[in-house]
Amino acid sequence: MGKYVMGIDVGTTGSKAMVIDMKGNIVGKGYREYKLNEPKPNWVEVGAKFLVDITFEAVKDAVADSKAEPKDIESIGFSVNRSSFCLVDENLNVIDDKMIIWLDSRAESVMEEINSKISPERRNEITGMPGYNIFAAAKLYWIKKNEPETYAKTKYFASVDSLIMHAFGSDKFVAEISNGTVTGLMDVRTLDWNKELAQALGFDLVKFPPLCKPAEVVGAIKADVSGKTGLAVGTKIVAGSGDQQLAAMGAGVIKDGAVSLTIGTFGLLAIGLAKPNFAALKGLMIPSSPTLGVFEVEGPQVSGATCYRWCRDTLCAEEVAEGEAKGIDPYVLMDEKYLQKSVPGSNGVLFYSALFGSGYPTWDTNATGIFLGLRNTHTKADMVRSVIEGITLEARHILESVLAAGVVMDNVITITGGVSKSKTWSQTIADVMGRKIRTLVVTDAAVLGAAGLAAIGAGLCKNPEEFVGSMVQFGTEYEPIQKNVETFNRSFDAYKTAYYGLKGNDVFTKLEALRS
Repeated sequence: MGKYVMGIDVGTTGSKAMVIDMKGNIVGKGYREYKLNEPKPNWVEVGAKFLVDITFEAVKDAVADSKAEPKDIESIGFSVNRSSFCLVDENLNVIDDKMIIWLDSRAESVMEEINSKISPERRNEITGMPGYNIFAAAKLYWIKKNEPETYAKTKYFASVDSLIMHAFGSDKFVAEISNGTVTGLMDVRTLDWNKELAQALGFDLVKFPPLCKPAEVVGAIKADVSGKTGLAVGTKIVAGSGDQQLAAMGAGVIKDGAVSLTIGTFGLLAIGLAKPNFAALKGLMIPSSPTLGVFEVEGPQVSGATCYRWCRDTLCAEEVAEGEAKGIDPYVLMDEKYLQKSVPGSNGVLFYSALFGSGYPTWDTNATGIFLGLRNTHTKADMVRSVIEGITLEARHILESVLAAGVVMDNVITITGGVSKSKTWSQTIADVMGRKIRTLVVTDAAVLGAAGLAAIGAGLCKNPEEFVGSMVQFGTEYEPIQKNVETFNRSFDAYKTAYYGLKGNDVFTKLEALRS
């Protein structure tokens, strides 16, 4: 039998595992979706034990589905949602059994206080992360201020990777460096926890765990985890990276100017850049890639495809029920019934895609989702299609802002994530962006990237370049259709005007006051 590796993606709303061969082919997969908890307005959490258990289940499903001998799966690597975290006590148990998810914006109430202690500009210069409330640093400060007893009994601050590696059997409780660069707590130049930031915000550096490198072997599967996952005892546990760094790697973004667009729960435009000018790229995220010291310029879209999932659950319950009855993905039904029945531009319906606020370049926590332009002649198909167009127009806003900041990028954009399974949405991206796009054979690029690090850790690949050359397979290409480009140029103008008009008249703040 050939050798296999496994990529495991612990995402924001689901855990996914895939057994992959050394040519990049999927031979087995498992997926478990979950809902997030919102115990108070702007709080977003998930149970830590639940998260671990559901990840074990996804892995077990993938091993069974692969029909491979477990001993032939050489190693596992992890992709994790970034800047989500929990706190663990002296016994390495999760305090209050909760993981605070990056979407959580409870820290907005302390941002003014944080900014008075260390400015957003200085934090951005140190960490490569914008000084906003979605990053772990701000929420850790909120806990220290509002739940001092929790902070006092904390042994370690733990991102998702620390929790998951420990649960699978890492020899030590560690944090992976490149994922750590997205917490807002690490110095991107030294790739270590930053003393200046910790002192300014009153954090104890001893509460931050030791660091490990991406592709580093941190342990091996033991008997108890073998029983829960189906993995063989002795399977290598390899440190991975953040999901977006690995999605970029799985899309072949390992050189200057290469660009990928992920439209997932967290949307992201990622551009490879070896030597970024941190001071000139304000508002952008600039984490280390899995090749330490080589960076990514990232324009984040906070709400992303979460908006389309909301559309599925709220507007398309019939398709969800039909899909469950027939064993068909409801998104396929939505594509056939709605996306293909409307037209580019959605007959004048515009959806502003900010159900969880907006990311770069506006970074507006109070921004909301909005349908605009509705008339009595519009149909459900127009509304559903306007949601995918709104998400894509937000991605264009990011693209144009990144280019305006002086970043140089290739003309071809590789798209990752489930959206590339839809020909309608893929063509929409090409038309909205006015650029050629290409898909991937393995659309779950973050899982593939995690499998790539697993392969490097096990000695099956030498480096990311060899991984891309042997395991990344490109799929369909889409050229922009000129008449659609012209339509979306008008849509984009209306999209930006709508946001800045509402923002300028304080409408979002007034709506937030009503919700509260």
